[in-house]
Parts: sequence; structure tokens; C-alpha cells
Amino acid sequence: MAIPETPPATDRRVKETTPFAALCFITRATLPTLSQYAGHVADDLYQEAERLKLDVTGPIQWIYTGVNGDEANEFQLEIALPICQPAHASGQFRYQVFPAFRFISFIHAGPWTELGRVYDRLFSQFYRDGYQNDGRIREVFAVLDLANPANCVTEIQIGVV
Repeated sequence: MAIPETPPATDRRVKETTPFAALCFITRATLPTLSQYAGHVADDLYQEAERLKLDVTGPIQWIYTGVNGDEANEFQLEIALPICQPAHASGQFRYQVFPAFRFISFIHAGPWTELGRVYDRLFSQFYRDGYQNDGRIREVFAVLDLANPANCVTEIQIGVV
């Protein structure tokens, strides 16, 4: 699937999420190390939620704090599975409540391998529109299709100041 040369269309309205609780995997990462967390961390989060009989309330989210496009830059990565309030302790993952988040949204339909180029064009348009990033980005994996990645749908949320 080819990526268009024009900047991606965004929902240029500033939106805000409501706070939510999540079962989380938290680490420090760089862009080149992200692939080591793909797949198995989400599977482990879902298995732990099932083991603890937690109600899952939304799709997996990858939350990046301090990422800036520099491959050598280390940033915080949180892989979060939204749940109802925790009832049991998890020895493997942390419970965390994420506060409200103000953002501009973009929906990417297609493989994750295209995200780097999408981000390049998306941020160019974001800054041209006069927004400033607050240092956070979220990827909400609305549709996962590992057998046919062209069917994946990812909502990219760029935090605004």
C-alpha cells in the first residue's frame, strides 16, 4: 500500500480523553528497540487480565513520553491495556491511572511498517497548523490483523500543549 505524498488528514480539533485505569508494561526504549515489545507484551497483558478476571475496557495503547524522532533518544514506553478498576495484585504488571489527555487525532489504516513515514508527514502538518507537542504520543490499536497488516487501524494521538 503506497502512502500518499500529501500530509495525512487529521481531525484538527483538539480532543480530550477521560482518565482511565490500565494494566501496564513500562520500560525505557529507543525507536530501534520498539519491535522487541510488539506482539508478546500485548498477549501477556491480555493473559494477565484474564487470569485476574479483569474487565478489559478498550484496545491496547502504546504511550510514548519524550520521543522525538531521534533513533538514539531514549524515552518512556508504556503499553497499556485499559481495564476497570483493579481488584487483584499483578506480580507481572503495574496498575496505573492515566489522566485526561489533550490531543490531535489521526487514523492510519494499514501496516505499522508505514508509521515512520506517516509520522514525518503528520508532524509537518501538525506544526504548520500551529500546534506544539507536549512530549507525548499515543497509538491506540483499534483493529489488529497480524495475518493481513493492511487491515490494521491505528489511531495516532499527538499530545498538545
